[in-house]
Amino acid sequence: MNARILFRLSGAAALAGGLLRVASPMPLGLDGLGQEWLWTLTDVLLTLGLIGVYLARANKLGFLGLAGFVLAMASLSFIGGPDADVFGFSTYEQGAAVLAISLVGFSIAWLRAGERPLAPPLCWFGAVLAAGGLGMLPAPLPDYGFMAAGTLFGLGFVAAGWDLLKPGARAI
Repeated sequence: MNARILFRLSGAAALAGGLLRVASPMPLGLDGLGQEWLWTLTDVLLTLGLIGVYLARANKLGFLGLAGFVLAMASLSFIGGPDADVFGFSTYEQGAAVLAISLVGFSIAWLRAGERPLAPPLCWFGAVLAAGGLGMLPAPLPDYGFMAAGTLFGLGFVAAGWDLLKPGARAI
């Protein structure tokens, strides 16, 4: 299989994972097990998508981009699956926080390198600002911050995936 096809598959995974992340808080009529499967599928697609998003610009993102990518991949493995407390803390909460921080680093590297499009890093920055900014306000605004952050997070992957899918997109 050639690199162009792999990048397109990764772009499709990022786009689908991002759309599922945006849709996941909506009432989808799923039972608990169905919701867990939706979240697992979303995390798998985001992981596969992030691989292509990074590799398409790896030669320009430097050490900060690599560090952001590696930490994002590790944190996606922590949040992929049922929330567990086996280590004495919520793996989902800690994984989500590390994922947000790692994507900020990844986004800084992206912007510093002059990469396009700008929508993915701006959405990922916006997700952190929404969660943090609205999280400090009185109730019920913190609940909206989490929803806005999830939406922006997902839209960042949609935009990054679309970039890999469009005609003339790069392939290493």
